[in-house]
Amino acid sequence: MKRSILKQNLLKFIFIGLAFGTFVSCSEYFEFELPEANSKVDTVLPSAAFSYIPDADDYRKIKFSDLSTESTKYLWDFGGGATSTDRDPIFTFVNGEGTYPVSLTVSDDNNVSDTVIIEVVVEDLFVPITPVIINGDMENSSNDWRIDFSNGWDRNGFESSSDGSWLKYDGTDNGSKTRGAKWNRNRSAAEWANPNTRHAYQSIVVSPNWEYTLEFEYAIKDDIATDPIGGRRIVAEILDGHFTDGADAYAQSAVGGALVTYLGTEVKGQTTFTKVEVKFTSNASGEVAIWLWAVTPVDCYIDNVKVYPEL
Repeated sequence: MKRSILKQNLLKFIFIGLAFGTFVSCSEYFEFELPEANSKVDTVLPSAAFSYIPDADDYRKIKFSDLSTESTKYLWDFGGGATSTDRDPIFTFVNGEGTYPVSLTVSDDNNVSDTVIIEVVVEDLFVPITPVIINGDMENSSNDWRIDFSNGWDRNGFESSSDGSWLKYDGTDNGSKTRGAKWNRNRSAAEWANPNTRHAYQSIVVSPNWEYTLEFEYAIKDDIATDPIGGRRIVAEILDGHFTDGADAYAQSAVGGALVTYLGTEVKGQTTFTKVEVKFTSNASGEVAIWLWAVTPVDCYIDNVKVYPEL
């Protein structure tokens, strides 16, 4: 009888132990499978894409630009065992002209990935110079926009202002105004020229005899004031050559010798900027200069100055 009771108790213990072990095992299994509270399924997956452009001085050197979306990690394969994990790598195809399959695999933090393969054509073609405009966003006061005048005029290019464009230099919205260049009645040129006149000057080098675009934004206050004879205006020019004396640059502008002259006359107030794209053909030397000034009884502004070639 005692043996029967002991046997029954032993079986109960084994059954309870098995049940408990099964319960713990299931709990551990579901611990990592159940989604977190209020979590959502990630339905936006990585999509791989890229572009490329050859270097202006060495056609074999290719600059790759990632255009992928929803990606945080990058793996480039240029063939022959050459790879890179940079987002925007530069790679030199030492064998020169030819077509090379290049793959880009992108992935996100969940290790979901996507791959694209593009046949990259490497050709010995002329690539025009894209000049770097120093302080083109006017964030660093009038630095790099100054030139000395032998006639005693102010060498500073403009007044620095917190009423610049709403856009950053790359064209994205800043969410508030950036810094910009400002002119007013006392800084005006031409018929209102005076010792405090301001002209912004920057010499650049471009490819000779090539089509280029001068791009910038401007705004003119709409306050009531007595306008000059030609109306309130900002002026943007590309001068023919480099200058060491602002008086010589001014003389070329005054006789209409610039490669291109643009008059900005849109009066929309200080919060509304107008984007301008002016086409011009460079000279035979490739040495040109940006020349900015204004004639205005009220504040006006220029921002985000760029020069780039037509491709």
